[in-house]
Amino acid sequence: MTLGDPPWPLPSGAPDIGLVVTFGLLALGWVVGSFPSAVVVGRIVGVDPLTEGEGNPGSANIWKLAGPRAGTAVFALDLAKVVGPGIVGLAVAGWWGAWAAGVGGVLGSMRPVVPSLRGGRGVNAGAGACLLLHPPAAVLGFLLAGGGFVATRRRVVAIAIGFATYPAAFAVLSVRSPETAWPLAGIGTLYLLVVARFASTARHRRDAGA
Repeated sequence: MTLGDPPWPLPSGAPDIGLVVTFGLLALGWVVGSFPSAVVVGRIVGVDPLTEGEGNPGSANIWKLAGPRAGTAVFALDLAKVVGPGIVGLAVAGWWGAWAAGVGGVLGSMRPVVPSLRGGRGVNAGAGACLLLHPPAAVLGFLLAGGGFVATRRRVVAIAIGFATYPAAFAVLSVRSPETAWPLAGIGTLYLLVVARFASTARHRRDAGA
């Protein structure tokens, strides 16, 4: 690394890993990402996140129903089920391989491969993908999100701060040319998935009178 190089280098140019590898890693991430973390932890601690609380199979609902230890366990599992396949993708095809597996993990957390399972909002899975694809930016996002939560005690505010911080830190730390902006566009795809899911669940809750 020479003076002026980004502290976390990214690939240059568009993805070039091939459709077969891309869809294979996407499928791997989707299957692993479908693991129902909140439901499994809920059964262990004696609650059902699908019918209790806000009815969402996520770490926040488990936290409210069963306490911080159970909620943290769900959060860690949600991160792991994206980071795990992503590491495989990284080994197979570099950064873009990790991206493909990460996108699959986020999709699996939202729309599990087993139709009878209900997906969550994908926030934790999205955070796991962010951690995988650019750890320094993700750590900064986590820290500022934590500070936002301590200051406001509002989870939505903390999530907004974290997800706003990440792409900005990503760009400052690593984007140096139009070619290295391609990975930032890949992150934008992940963001669109999470935002669309958020909007969908919010509309569903409003229509249901929740």
